[in-house]
Amino acid sequence: MGSTQTSKKQRSSEGQGNSLIRFFLGTKDPDAYTKVTFYTLLVITGLFLVWNIVGYAALSYQHLIHIHRNVSIDRIFAERATALGYSAEEFSHRLGVLFTMSIVCWLIILGALVLLWRKNTLYFPIIIGSALLYLAMLFFYIGYDYFRTDTSLFDKVALLVLFVMAGLHFFILKKERSGESLSFFGEDD
Repeated sequence: MGSTQTSKKQRSSEGQGNSLIRFFLGTKDPDAYTKVTFYTLLVITGLFLVWNIVGYAALSYQHLIHIHRNVSIDRIFAERATALGYSAEEFSHRLGVLFTMSIVCWLIILGALVLLWRKNTLYFPIIIGSALLYLAMLFFYIGYDYFRTDTSLFDKVALLVLFVMAGLHFFILKKERSGESLSFFGEDD
C-alpha cells in the first residue's frame, strides 16, 4: 500500500511539471524546424543568462571572492578599466548596469521563445529588439573596445546564430501563413 501511494505522488508531481510546461508551451507540438530553432535559441539564451548572472554575482560579491579565494577582483577591474579608459569605480558601475540590463534582456528573450514555440510572429521583434538592446549596451555604454576585446568569439557567433535563426524562422513562418511556396530557389515543391 505504501508503494502505491508513493507512485501516485510521483505521477502527480510529474504531471504538475508537465502541466506547467503545457501551460506555457501549449498542447500542440510545432513542426521540426520550429523545435530546432526553439531549442537552439533556448541554449543560447540560457548560456547568456547564466553568464550574466554569474558576472553580476562576481561583481556584487567581490569582497567575498577575495576573502575565500584570495583573488583580487578589484585589481582585475582596475587594470581592465584603465585599459578601456575608465576609472575603476566608473567601470564597476557600468558593468553592474550592463549585467542588470543583460539579465532583463535575456529573460525577455526567454519569454519570447514561448511565442516562437507557439508560432506567434510577435516573438521576432521581441527577440531582435532585446538582442539589439544588449548589443547596444555593449557597443555604446561600455564601448566598442570592450566588445572587440572582452566579448569572446563564441559569444559573437552565438549572437549571429540567434539573429540568423530567428530571422530565417520568421521568414519561413510568414511564407507559411501567407500560403506561399517555401522553396528558396523559386521551384515548386
